[in-house]
Amino acid sequence: MSDTTTKEAVKDADRAPAAKAGSGDAANGLSRRRLESRRKLIAAARQLFVERGYHATRPQDISKLAGVGHGTFYLHFTDKLDCFLTFADEVCDELEVVLQDHLGRARNVEESVKETLYAIYEYSDANPGVLAAAMTNTAMLSVEETKRRSPMERWAGQWTEMVLQWRAEKDITSDVDPLLSGHLIVGAISQGMAYGYLYQVDRDKLINDIAQALFGALTRQ
Repeated sequence: MSDTTTKEAVKDADRAPAAKAGSGDAANGLSRRRLESRRKLIAAARQLFVERGYHATRPQDISKLAGVGHGTFYLHFTDKLDCFLTFADEVCDELEVVLQDHLGRARNVEESVKETLYAIYEYSDANPGVLAAAMTNTAMLSVEETKRRSPMERWAGQWTEMVLQWRAEKDITSDVDPLLSGHLIVGAISQGMAYGYLYQVDRDKLINDIAQALFGALTRQ
């Protein structure tokens, strides 16, 4: 049976109980089971994407680790890329909580960059390998376009908004391109942290150096 046939058969099987249930309790029970199977699949995907990487992880591996039938995978995700982006969105949401806590302490542009870096390290220490897995370049994963943003694009958008705010408040030079700056900041942070890991640079020194470099670029200092 082809993957397409399998997907359609599973979808039909899923719709049938809901139509025959005839009661709110039955429908709610089905909904709870679907939510639970989705939760298990995302948890399994998270583990495998971290341990094996995107390319070495197959949908059937995720289903097996989650303890559900392979067809169930396609009830929740269109394909592996859809599953990966769902995992990446979850990571972004988790990191956002940590980031907001740190950014609340920042009083200026340079401190905002520093606190962002400290937040990334804090999250990475608590979740080894997760952030690196989520930062896989999705542009290389599929020839088909997707309307969902990758973590890098999402973070670049957030930095763009911050640059717009700083420019309006005259904390940085007025001729700075917010969208370009947002993408450059994300790239600089990613490469800077990779450099620090490769050469075992002291964490506080690395954070200060990256923050100063970005602040200087935004203020032309």
